[in-house]
Amino acid sequence: MKTYKKQFFLLLCFVALAFTACSDEMEEYRKFTEGGEINYTEKLDSVEVFTGRERLYLRGILKADPKVTSFRVYWNNKADSVVVPVTRTKPVDTLGVYIDNLEENIYNLEVRTYDDELNSSIPVNVTAEVYGERYQNTLYNRPVISNVLIGTDLTVSYSSMDLTTGVLGTEIQYTSSNTSEMEELFVPIDSAMAFIEDFTSGSEYQYRTIFKPEPTSIDTFYTGYQAYIPEPKLTDPPYLVNSTYPFEILEGGSRWGTPAGWIHNEAALSHDGYGALDGEIFDLESGWGQPDLINAKVYQTVILPAGTYAYSINIAELNYEGADNNLDQGYFTVARGPQLPDVSEVETSSETLAYERVNRANGLNRLLTFSLEETTQVSIGVQTTNDQGAGRYLKINSFALNQFSEAPYLKNASVPFRLATQGSRWGTPADWIHNDGAMSHTDNGPQGAYDGNSATWDLESGWGQPDILNGKVYQVLFLEPGTYTYTINIFATNYQGTRGTADQGYFVVAEGNTLPDVVDVEEAEETLVFERVDSENGNVSTLTFTITEPTEVAIGAETTNDEGAGRYLQVESFRLVKQ
Repeated sequence: MKTYKKQFFLLLCFVALAFTACSDEMEEYRKFTEGGEINYTEKLDSVEVFTGRERLYLRGILKADPKVTSFRVYWNNKADSVVVPVTRTKPVDTLGVYIDNLEENIYNLEVRTYDDELNSSIPVNVTAEVYGERYQNTLYNRPVISNVLIGTDLTVSYSSMDLTTGVLGTEIQYTSSNTSEMEELFVPIDSAMAFIEDFTSGSEYQYRTIFKPEPTSIDTFYTGYQAYIPEPKLTDPPYLVNSTYPFEILEGGSRWGTPAGWIHNEAALSHDGYGALDGEIFDLESGWGQPDLINAKVYQTVILPAGTYAYSINIAELNYEGADNNLDQGYFTVARGPQLPDVSEVETSSETLAYERVNRANGLNRLLTFSLEETTQVSIGVQTTNDQGAGRYLKINSFALNQFSEAPYLKNASVPFRLATQGSRWGTPADWIHNDGAMSHTDNGPQGAYDGNSATWDLESGWGQPDILNGKVYQVLFLEPGTYTYTINIFATNYQGTRGTADQGYFVVAEGNTLPDVVDVEEAEETLVFERVDSENGNVSTLTFTITEPTEVAIGAETTNDEGAGRYLQVESFRLVKQ
């Protein structure tokens, strides 16, 4: 009996719950049928909203209901709406609407379909954010780390960006060196660099960064354009690499090799894929069982500022005969651009800046000069065509490229001297070369050749300062042939010269890229002119020297002051003049 009562009680509870659920559904139904039973239309299915700039696009699918004749989108609590007519064309239609002129905000949208009797569907609610000036004002151009321009090749390096901003990439507009037309390049945000192979040197490019606030946005946002003129990356002196015997080998066999740092066309690699090296010496050789050289080119490409230059070649030995025989047609060549002209065009090409036909009759030291009016990409090297099985060799010890120094020649050569580093009193003049012996003052690090008390160029020792042992301070110049005058205006000195032994100071000009040691100044072959520093010589020293060919010279002063002697050599100015 108890079991029966318990089962009866559970049954009553189930009936009560079912009645309650049915009552709730009926209540919902009455809301739709209040005032009498009505029909409602099919709702828009799979509704999507695509955001944009002060607008949005809403899209959905209508599947089966043929009675639907429109749908309406409400926002701002139904204060605003748009009605879209519907014409059914197929069993399943995709419906959409652009809603324009929206303020930048987040919108709660309600979508209903309607028939001709204005029966509606149940609502579909979606949320969308519309973007505008507030979002636009947060956008910024992708930061550029560097621009490297070599000839027509431009490499732009970028830093990273916050991807949550919606950044897509960067758009570059530039003038093509091939067509002179404006070209456009898109650089995706996941690319750290942009590469342009036809950039017009001296021109500007402009760039802007592109954003979409959401991946499905219907509108793209852009930053303003920024313009930039890339400066060519200049090649640092000594300009040419791997240019002296023994030449570094890139790759090679038992005898023949290919020098590192040089550009070689296929014709130059005539010895089983190698070329331009015989052992460790530079050599363009044919014959004696080796193939002819047909339009062989070996060169380097550099970026040079405006100026006048000397291309020097020191030849070990050769048997090229040039125009005297015409079995060889070799040239030392300098040309504008990223490569040398063909051998047959060297003498007529508009790109050729300087050339010389290779001929043993010309001697072993060759020099070509050329001038540039602006920063220019230059190819410089050697090339040849040796045919008819002619046995030819051209063995070269070294190549050199120097820029001629221009008047006034010496930099930072008068009061007030600019300082590279300085302490409380002592300093180091900029643009001068100082060996360790000259950096004798410890004042915020090693200092030398400047005294802040007198504000002059100064080689000073004693009075608590260390001796100067073989101290050299100088500049290196590359000078045209001619006669020059080196003038030094002395502010004050107590050097005694040959009248004592505590100082041995010199004003010196010497061939090469350094001064000889103090003990060798008067006997060194490199010395062109010198004067021993002596207070009795007066406050103006004048040295004259002559060079008969383009020459690299070191010019300055040097001294050894020992025995703890107090010595100062305070100079107001240095001057070099070509007569």
